[in-house]
Amino acid sequence: MKLLMLDTDSFSYRVIEPESNIRDEINGVKSKTYSNALVIFVTVEKGDSESLFEQAYEEISKQLKQIGERTVVIYPYSHLSENLAGPNESYKLFDGFFKFLVNYGLKADRAPFGWNKAFNLSLKGHPLAESLRTIKGGAKKVNFAPKEKFYRYFIIDENGSEYEVFLDKLQECEPLTKNDALKRFVENELVGKALHKDEPAHIRLMKKLELVDYCPESDIGHLKWYPNGVIIRDLILEYAQKLAMKWGAIKMQNPLIYRTDIESISLLQGEFHERDYKIEDENMVLRFASDPGAFPFVQKLNISYRQMPFKVYEEAQCFRREQSGEVVGLMRVRTFLMTDHHAFCQNEDVARDEFSKLTGMFKQLMDDIIAPEHWVLGFEIVDEYYEKYKPFFKELLKSIKKPAFFKLMNRMTHYYAFKNEFQAIFPDGNNLQISTVQWDIKNGERFNLNYIDENGNKVHVPFIIHASSFGSIERTLASMLESAAWMERHGDVPLLPFWLSPEQVRVIPVSSKEQLDAAVMLTNRLEEYGYRVGIDDRDLTLAKKVAEAKSYWIPVIVVIGEKELENNQYSTMIRAGQKIGKEKYKPFKIDELMTELRNLQGNMPKRAMYVNPIMSKRPKFS
Repeated sequence: MKLLMLDTDSFSYRVIEPESNIRDEINGVKSKTYSNALVIFVTVEKGDSESLFEQAYEEISKQLKQIGERTVVIYPYSHLSENLAGPNESYKLFDGFFKFLVNYGLKADRAPFGWNKAFNLSLKGHPLAESLRTIKGGAKKVNFAPKEKFYRYFIIDENGSEYEVFLDKLQECEPLTKNDALKRFVENELVGKALHKDEPAHIRLMKKLELVDYCPESDIGHLKWYPNGVIIRDLILEYAQKLAMKWGAIKMQNPLIYRTDIESISLLQGEFHERDYKIEDENMVLRFASDPGAFPFVQKLNISYRQMPFKVYEEAQCFRREQSGEVVGLMRVRTFLMTDHHAFCQNEDVARDEFSKLTGMFKQLMDDIIAPEHWVLGFEIVDEYYEKYKPFFKELLKSIKKPAFFKLMNRMTHYYAFKNEFQAIFPDGNNLQISTVQWDIKNGERFNLNYIDENGNKVHVPFIIHASSFGSIERTLASMLESAAWMERHGDVPLLPFWLSPEQVRVIPVSSKEQLDAAVMLTNRLEEYGYRVGIDDRDLTLAKKVAEAKSYWIPVIVVIGEKELENNQYSTMIRAGQKIGKEKYKPFKIDELMTELRNLQGNMPKRAMYVNPIMSKRPKFS
């Protein structure tokens, strides 16, 4: 690997055209300008690997110590060597190197890979302004650990059996031979996610179904939600709130803007502070995803042992200035909505109980929203806690009847001793976190969080359970759409969960006014019971109306024609579990239809539609 480091007064680049099929998405951002930046032209050579990253970081650190603090901009550059790696490997290492630098706390940005670009720079006039480094294997590693240093891996299955996992023996690990989704997740964690050239399926689907779209009038990574997307979001939030209230939390709301000159806020900015949304000329940032309001809120409360464990729930709009090349549909955005939980616990037994409750709740959540076969569970844990809590983990996994993959760290690098992550698995093998539960042993004392015990003494809160039922509503919707794409790939009818379908029933009168009147009467009846029902009153053939209903993933289609009126029945197509193109109609009387809908809905939240139920009165959104 070669690094040409240039200390610049100014640097800018402009994207011209693609030069490779292996490239970043630029999403409309075609130029950038930097002031006072250390620009590093990076050439990846044959034989390079991630083992060079630490040495490269050390060389950059030495340069920064000599020239002063700078924003670091890495720029893919193929002209420093004739021994170039192939495009796949180059992209993987370039992208990995950037993430490595960010993980070590550098204020870093990157130019897009795989594009022909023009650039301009103004070099500073000092002897250290230009420096070329060749990074080779065999160098001594720097004497500090990365933010996360995983060195051993285990699986505990749903029966409590433990299996050590080795990268070169994955095929011999019994739980992985039985669970393809878990096997894919383990491969992603140990080997890395495969590079996919194709656009993720959910981007096409979010537009096709008129849920969400890009918004060129806003900042990149800020999306526009259409009515059908908004109702899904609101139903998920209603589900999350019901879950939190049943758990025993109070609901509150913290601000969106925070002062960085407040100690508790600056402590929480953490390793990704360079991606904060800063307010110009002010020591303020938009809310980031590290609970900036939760601890100051609890600091000011007068809590006694009678209120413990004290539980708080918040629906938090968070901001994270992802790099433009990293922003992808709903998976990576710059603003996202998170449902946040905290349990402030007075002792270890209570903390265990709350960790178990939340894990069980989120297991049910994943089954309700993602589907049991399309999600897996992973743990990150400091090794000493793995041994201490292994019996607890085994009982937990037995209770939820799910195996889990454990990654062990040799030192504590975060506030948590361990955490779990509920990961959705996509058709292309990718994975994305939906929910998490975290065991915090640091922040109670770190932020001076206290309660009054039975003896009237003020004592620190020793354990805090952090949790997020939906780490991002956006990621959750992406996961549901990707799961539906999985169904479609296997020839099954692609659908969202019935309770989240923006339109649950489409009533289609065949032709006459009498049939339309009957459709209106049925719609009114179903709406009284909280179902979202549309009427296709347009002057189209029955075949076209049915085809369009299918294309918008309507889960229940009811046809009313002459025969249906005569027999006082409704020809109904219930599409869940059916094969594409082989869905069948079945005659239902009104009471039978209501029973079917109740079974599909279950106890999930209900809401009226956010668009006009009459098709001829609806606009097209995409």
